[in-house]
Amino acid sequence: MQSTARRRRWNNLLILGVVAFMVLLNLPTLIKNYLIEEPAEPLHPYLLNPNRTLTAIYSSQWSLTSEGGDWILSVPSPVPAQQLVGRWQTLVGTEVPIEQYQTLQPNLGAPRSLEVWYHDQEEPQRITFYQLPQFWLLKNWQDKWIAVTLEEHYLFPTHADNQ
Repeated sequence: MQSTARRRRWNNLLILGVVAFMVLLNLPTLIKNYLIEEPAEPLHPYLLNPNRTLTAIYSSQWSLTSEGGDWILSVPSPVPAQQLVGRWQTLVGTEVPIEQYQTLQPNLGAPRSLEVWYHDQEEPQRITFYQLPQFWLLKNWQDKWIAVTLEEHYLFPTHADNQ
């Protein structure tokens, strides 16, 4: 009888050991899933990638480039280049669902575009945008359409109105 009781005790300890080992193996996943909160998606998506270092913005009529830590604007503007870059970097909009974009599409004029270059990235982000009477429609870094309501001179140098 004693040997059967001992065997059961060892079997129970072995089972508990295996269960404890499995819990230890899954502990990182359990911590990640249940204890660490995922960063929430921003309520309004950014136009430019907030996780990258911006180095240049190119339009067919003007450019903003970073040279030695200073921003240089290729055309005269009453808005300092550093302030203009800050406006671009912090620009957020309201996401436009694809269905709504498709209903707007017949009324859109000719698209315009910009190239945005980031540090250590081989290809630029290409921003396609439309100016509508009530708002701007821009394709952001996540390939989502966003709507932004602002005056043209807020983002574009005043001498580049006819991009």
